[in-house]
Amino acid sequence: MKRTLIVSFALFLAAFAIPLLAAGQPEGLSEPSPSEQILPSPAETPSPSPGEASPSPLESPLTSEPELPDSGTVIPILYGDEVIKVPLRDYLYGAVVAEMPALYPEDALKAQAVAIRTLVCYASEQPYHGEAILCSDWQCCLAYAPLEDNRLSWGEEYETYAAMVRSAVDGTDGEVITYRDEPIEAVFFAASPGRTRSAAEVWGAEVPYLQSVDSSFDSEFPDGPRGHAVGMSQFGARQLALDGLSYKEILQWYYTDVEVVNLLAVP
Repeated sequence: MKRTLIVSFALFLAAFAIPLLAAGQPEGLSEPSPSEQILPSPAETPSPSPGEASPSPLESPLTSEPELPDSGTVIPILYGDEVIKVPLRDYLYGAVVAEMPALYPEDALKAQAVAIRTLVCYASEQPYHGEAILCSDWQCCLAYAPLEDNRLSWGEEYETYAAMVRSAVDGTDGEVITYRDEPIEAVFFAASPGRTRSAAEVWGAEVPYLQSVDSSFDSEFPDGPRGHAVGMSQFGARQLALDGLSYKEILQWYYTDVEVVNLLAVP
């Protein structure tokens, strides 16, 4: 039931929502500037752990639902060797552009934003690094650096690219991908060999929403397949967006039998 989802997300907020004034401020990543190339970074998301049971949701101690999940939530991440607390919205700004070039089509960027927000929700129940739910190492979890760190490399294009990233995140505020009303482990990768791979094929455990699907448009990716090929292809998301698909359609293309829901609208 969708009520289970909102209670689960409320638990996430209860565990990690800290007044923004108490939040700390965040190894710069050597990602190429989107003004120099249109290809996604070789970043991959962590391997799923489908054998682990998700904790049963409990009643939330919150007395009211937050109006702005992204801006009203602070999350702990492992940034280099230090655990820092970052507003979820700022984390999404930095993670989206660290994982996908900012000049990708709007709906590709939105799909990326929703996938990362969903993975944050998933990791809040099954943290990858103890007290830190995620780390900033793309080889382990998700690439991340503050959006402001791109100012030098983007130069005069900074405000343009930054606005595109902010629009993708803010335009999907509170939206997550669910399977049977629970946030999914929304893994993604750079480009497939023409078809994505199932979680069972790669990691040996069946995950109903991580099935093999067509991604033949990845054949246009100049560097060939890159990544574990499970979940959403970033280059495929770009191609689908160029073909006119919305970010929700892109997400439902790559993740099987899922819904994209806005937690603010859950009754």
